[in-house]
Amino acid sequence: MNDKTDKEPEKIPEIVTDQERDLAQNALAEFKKKNYVACLQHISKLDSRTNDLKVIHNKAIVEYYKTDFKKTEQFQKNLTSLCNQFKIKVEKLDDIDHCVVQFNQAILLYHQRQYTQAQRIMDRVYKFIEPMDESLAKQVSLLAIELQLCLRQPEKALTLINYLENNLIYGGSIPLKGLDKSGKEKKVQLPPPKPLSEEFEKKLLKYKMRCYLMNHSMTTAIKEIQLLLKDKCNIDAMFLAANIEYLKGNFKESVKILTSIPNECLVYGECGESSTVLFYNNMGVIHHAMGKPNLACHYFQMALKEDTNITQSNAKKENNEKPLYTLGGSKYHELMYNLGISLLHTGRPSQAFECLLIAVRRYHRNSRLWMRLAECCILVHKETNETDFDILKKQKELIVEVIGSKEKQKIVLTSNLSKDKKYSSESQSYAVPVPSLEFASLCLRNAALLIPSDTALPPVPLFLIPGVTPPAPPPSPGPSPSSPLSLEGIATLRNGILIASSYVSLCLGDYIMALEYSRELLQQPRISGIHKLLAHLYAAECLVLLDKISEAIEYLNPDHVKDISFQLPVEEEKSEESLIKTNPPPKWFPNTLSSAHAVMQYNIAVAKTIRGQLDQAATLLKQIWQQKSTMCKVPAHIIMLVIYIELQLGHTDIARNLIRQYSFQHRISG
Repeated sequence: MNDKTDKEPEKIPEIVTDQERDLAQNALAEFKKKNYVACLQHISKLDSRTNDLKVIHNKAIVEYYKTDFKKTEQFQKNLTSLCNQFKIKVEKLDDIDHCVVQFNQAILLYHQRQYTQAQRIMDRVYKFIEPMDESLAKQVSLLAIELQLCLRQPEKALTLINYLENNLIYGGSIPLKGLDKSGKEKKVQLPPPKPLSEEFEKKLLKYKMRCYLMNHSMTTAIKEIQLLLKDKCNIDAMFLAANIEYLKGNFKESVKILTSIPNECLVYGECGESSTVLFYNNMGVIHHAMGKPNLACHYFQMALKEDTNITQSNAKKENNEKPLYTLGGSKYHELMYNLGISLLHTGRPSQAFECLLIAVRRYHRNSRLWMRLAECCILVHKETNETDFDILKKQKELIVEVIGSKEKQKIVLTSNLSKDKKYSSESQSYAVPVPSLEFASLCLRNAALLIPSDTALPPVPLFLIPGVTPPAPPPSPGPSPSSPLSLEGIATLRNGILIASSYVSLCLGDYIMALEYSRELLQQPRISGIHKLLAHLYAAECLVLLDKISEAIEYLNPDHVKDISFQLPVEEEKSEESLIKTNPPPKWFPNTLSSAHAVMQYNIAVAKTIRGQLDQAATLLKQIWQQKSTMCKVPAHIIMLVIYIELQLGHTDIARNLIRQYSFQHRISG
């Protein structure tokens, strides 16, 4: 019954007279000549066809063209009105004419940088790709490809490119191979290929290059770029070539290519892109990779200044004066992201935090971005480990005060050599966006939730089966504005989030969770040497604080840590990811394996001291001290621990001698 009541009576199509057909043909001819005024005059004579979707839609299109794509708001209202009048819904697309209306809606959303909404429309429109005429099919395919690249989905974009090529060159899908009676593979006769225009081939090749660079298929990219570089005036090819050299680690060559690109080759008012902004941003990225974050910050600030000038000059115009391609052209959030990362590397975490906070408002589904925000909070809390190994500096802080003189002299030692900030037990909101450890905890939870899947899913034939609606893909975390992560990148990101979560929980007094994070990290199939070291140290500290000394000492065995590299263990097969060399030189302390082992042994001595095994602790500390050299830095806290042990053993004379030996600014009597 419901089906009958919901079904609308079918409308009888209006008969088209010869005169109306001639008017439509004349309008099309004028449109192709870009004579939009004359085209509009012809279409206006068809106003009597009030129920003709094509007439009303085409009139709205011509009016928009006539304004040089400036009255976008009015055009959007016309399309919405059209959809309401003819009851066109994205969820129920069943007509090619309806697809054209939705395709134009998707174009507007794309230029307004609403990529996800645009993609939802294109998912539906693409189902009708086969019955479309070739010209429309090309445009629909190119927008679908562009949207996948904007959403950082290069594999899906490549699938669409291959499908488009098969359709255009061979007039459909390539036949599947089969077997003959003898079981041998049949030779399939391909239909004769249709030649594509040179311009269209170049366009597809540029899209392929962007896909290859995004998923780091360097071998293919290096091979294909040569075809584009044959045209010396191809600006896109030069930017792509510079990108390839950057990814290979040839930074000087990349800079050379960038500086050879003409300054004003891309003007924002003409194409929605500024070559000046692109140049400064790319120079910033290159210098960051070279390990020059301060210079990188300078370039990013120059890019931001140029972008702001363009945005402000564009903002002075009325909405009706802004061309469509300039509506979403600002690179402000991407530049703030880049600037934030470089500021973090320069040791200015508070400023980096402010920049990344702006970026995360737009890219709130980016796992790495949330982790970087947490790292800013951690660095505000503790800037570096290096000060804890500066024995000369810590010696000066050992004695707070000397009271009296000679026999009645009293020495007041510092209660804590470490200057780490202590967090109060008062509850503080985790949701307040300030560089605190509480907010870091929230950021790391978000980062963990948004880690991309590392299971290789079978390729889904998106929109490629005509007449069949594909299942809605599950919402996946978006890597924008970053490139998608490789499996190695995902593993490194997960490990980084786990170790940062362990540290933050430890600092906030949540020892159970900190221990869980460390143990989970140690169970990962691939883990770098530095993460393994930290996981053992944090797990041991948690167990000490939970009064499980024996378990803690097991974690502190130096044999657990064989290296302190940042790289994951190398697999037998080298992936193309190994060709990528864009990481800046690491800054980490302790930076030698012997120093790392000294830290672990020092922590064993602490654990033994707490357990009352003072003689064993003293012997171990002596061994550590003897290892001290330029290649083996030892924690400055070792002096305080030795003095404490000697006092506990009743060796006050030895303790006094140690204090006299390691104190410069105070005169201590014998």
